[in-house]
Amino acid sequence: MQVLLFLLLSGAAFTDLYKDKIYNFWVIPGLLTGITCSAICGKSSLIASLTAVGIAFLLLIPVYFFKGIAAGDVKLFMSAASFLSVSDTVSSIITAFVVAGVISLAVLIIKRNKEARIHFAIPALVGVLFSVGGAL
Repeated sequence: MQVLLFLLLSGAAFTDLYKDKIYNFWVIPGLLTGITCSAICGKSSLIASLTAVGIAFLLLIPVYFFKGIAAGDVKLFMSAASFLSVSDTVSSIITAFVVAGVISLAVLIIKRNKEARIHFAIPALVGVLFSVGGAL
């Protein structure tokens, strides 16, 4: 399942970098695959997966409303959460925001552009890799 999650996030990061958009082509099949795999593993795994998706939504929707991230980023994290536990989801989100902050600071220092946008799929990928990889 981790390989599927990595492919999902990598594809979304690629399209986010080159098309400035996270397509539902990555998000919806990823979400359905994560939930289906969890359902196959049993009722408790399915409940954990759906809880992680809900937690990702509840944590990120306020950030979306304040224009901190785009809707595709929220959907991407919900899709990734379907593969993760609640604790991995929360630590992935926290790590992604730290990575996004570092990238933003670097852009601000190097380019001196306060209006520059970063592609949040990259921090999302890094956050999940750190959480799933056991670094957190």
